[in-house]
Amino acid sequence: MRNKTIARAAILLAIGTILSKILGFVRELVVAYKFGAGSISDAFVITNGIPSIIFVSIGTAIGINYIPYFQRLRDDEEKNRFTSNLLNVLLVILIIGCMIIFLAPKFFLKVFAAGLNDQTEIYAVVMLRIVVFSIIPITISHLFQAYSQAKGLFTTTAIYGLISNTVIIIITFFATKENYWLLSIGTLVSNIAGMLVVLWGIRDSGYKSYPILKMNDSHIREMVHLSLPLIAEDIASGMSILVDRNLASFLDSGTVSGLGYAGTLSNIAGTMITTSIVTAAFPTFSKLISENHIEAFKETFIKYGEIILLLMCPISIIFIAFSKDIVVFVFQRGAFSYEATTIVYQSLICYAIGIVPNAMQSYYIRAFYSLQDTRSPAKIKVFALVCNIILNIASVKFFRHMGIAASTSLSMVISYILLGRKLKEKYSFHVNQIMRKRVFLYLMMGFSAGLLSYCMCNAFDFNYLTVRMIVELATFSLLYLGLNLVFNKKIVWDCYRMIRKK
Repeated sequence: MRNKTIARAAILLAIGTILSKILGFVRELVVAYKFGAGSISDAFVITNGIPSIIFVSIGTAIGINYIPYFQRLRDDEEKNRFTSNLLNVLLVILIIGCMIIFLAPKFFLKVFAAGLNDQTEIYAVVMLRIVVFSIIPITISHLFQAYSQAKGLFTTTAIYGLISNTVIIIITFFATKENYWLLSIGTLVSNIAGMLVVLWGIRDSGYKSYPILKMNDSHIREMVHLSLPLIAEDIASGMSILVDRNLASFLDSGTVSGLGYAGTLSNIAGTMITTSIVTAAFPTFSKLISENHIEAFKETFIKYGEIILLLMCPISIIFIAFSKDIVVFVFQRGAFSYEATTIVYQSLICYAIGIVPNAMQSYYIRAFYSLQDTRSPAKIKVFALVCNIILNIASVKFFRHMGIAASTSLSMVISYILLGRKLKEKYSFHVNQIMRKRVFLYLMMGFSAGLLSYCMCNAFDFNYLTVRMIVELATFSLLYLGLNLVFNKKIVWDCYRMIRKK
């Protein structure tokens, strides 16, 4: 694939991801409007997470490792037979897993959310028995998205999230407290719709299915060997979320969904920016490494990392300084109560601490992948999970939902620091030393802009929250941009040129 084609594909995927994240956030808003933060929304959040942590990590790891392995095979028939066997093996594993969860939902609820009250558990049992089957279309989608990308087809991957999120939003509108199970039906149907889009996209790709099921096939064994570190890393990330939800289930009703709403709010902006930059930069990283241009790789990595910091630090400050206004503006309507708003905005402040380290740890992990090292980040993510559990247990009694959110952020800081140290130890890449100075500079400018805009806005009495929000964000943005143009002009122009090229 030529460089221009790679660039177009990266931009297409970035745009699709951004639009998909926006629709995913709209879905959260619809659920919050109709059900607020209570037993039904708690059950919905928990039941959606259980299948993901158990099985979806397998699909994610297979999707990442499939492309390089696929390209090594000799001809189309061998590639199709390998893909067919892999699909059939996955289907057998997934069907067995689905039936186990379907027959014993209470056991899995006790493992992953032991503190649910009786009413929430009743809702969760019904919803889990429905939503568990969504792991089958999700895994098939992961596999054939990877197949499409190996064939140079990116359109269906880009629109997959758009289709699935649109379907679930439409179905969620019809859900009520009486037919709450429609939330889980929406999740299942939306994933089936996304799978059908992916399968439609490979109709002319030359794929042919074969009735093969060889569990002990050499290709399958090698794929398992390659995928285990990524599965461990993905499970560690998912377990971190589930540990938070498990402890939150022992607190007041609505805490689980309140933490979920705060987490979604803190993640959406960061994910859109980081995904866009990483998706565009990753092919360049891989190319430089493959051509042994190590110093050029390091320079490029630092450049993009500084741009991520330039954009992410102010987002973190905004969510800390204006958290209550943001949550009221976004969520407080319909069934969403003032008590729910309090849980969400307090949690958002704590999650905002982790926005920058979360973005940077995701970025650092791409450096390891470019260097064909999947084990180092997996080990560090598992260690960060252990730290998160310890911090959660130590803080939840005293700080409740805020302790859970702060523990997650602190574990991200630990992961970010350790990933940087591992790059230094293993590859003589002193990335932490360079980035530390930039983080301090951007945070100082962000805090200065935040303090000035907060004081200026409080000097006036705004009758409408929307007007206040616009003035706060506009004032902060202008002050932050002005400070960067004075003290950090080069990176601002690098960021501008990158956006212009896109």
